[in-house]
Amino acid sequence: MLIKELIAEMERDAAREVGKIATCDTVKAGQAEEVIKGIAVSMFATPEVIRAAGEIGANFLIVHEPVYYNHFDSEIPNSIGREKQTLIDRLGMTIYRFHDHPHYTNPDTICEGMLEAIHLPGVLEEREPLKSNRYLLDTPMTAKELAVHLEKQLHIKHVKIAGCTDQKGKALSLAFGAASDVAVELGTVDFVLTGETSEWSVAEIARDYAQMGYNKAILVMGHIGSERNGMMLVAHRLQQIHPDIPVRYLECGEVYSYTD
Repeated sequence: MLIKELIAEMERDAAREVGKIATCDTVKAGQAEEVIKGIAVSMFATPEVIRAAGEIGANFLIVHEPVYYNHFDSEIPNSIGREKQTLIDRLGMTIYRFHDHPHYTNPDTICEGMLEAIHLPGVLEEREPLKSNRYLLDTPMTAKELAVHLEKQLHIKHVKIAGCTDQKGKALSLAFGAASDVAVELGTVDFVLTGETSEWSVAEIARDYAQMGYNKAILVMGHIGSERNGMMLVAHRLQQIHPDIPVRYLECGEVYSYTD
């Protein structure tokens, strides 16, 4: 099977919706005309992930986020990016970004994988493509209880909370990744789960809500921790559909280190 044939297959379910936008889902390096020898899937194409993909014999790396630090990877902006490009070329790796299509699929593939891993009974509401998902918990929890649960289920070192920590709520907005609508979502739900957000503006809104008596909070999970299980689901499904092609999820790890 050619890389470009698999890409077309992966994009099929959301092709109509993604066709309406300028998509970032393109081949970032290598040749899509090559035959697939093995597939690696990860959140980010870090140097360690790229090397690991080569070591397991993969020549096709699928990632969720940019390779060269800007949304469309329209340029390689610095010397470290050029060094990474040299590494990719030396290993003969083809890298494809799979971002818009999984988010435009109904249900959102990334959200689907995250909810499977979080494992909290509730109801997922319908939403517009690429908008935050709404989730109603069956059993109310405090933001602190929810954060502890997320750390355990998703193997996240620390979940940060801005806002009220000790009042139970059940209406969640799943603004995974780096969503732009966190502040808006906070106005209509109890808790917003996100990967990263602006501390000086958005997080301060949550603190003000809490200090004015509202049960509202933002739980910041880290970008990778908030979407990783979605890409793990992508890898799992690829292996199910193509059992003859080796598929491996490669963990890139959280970007931050901690003192504890």
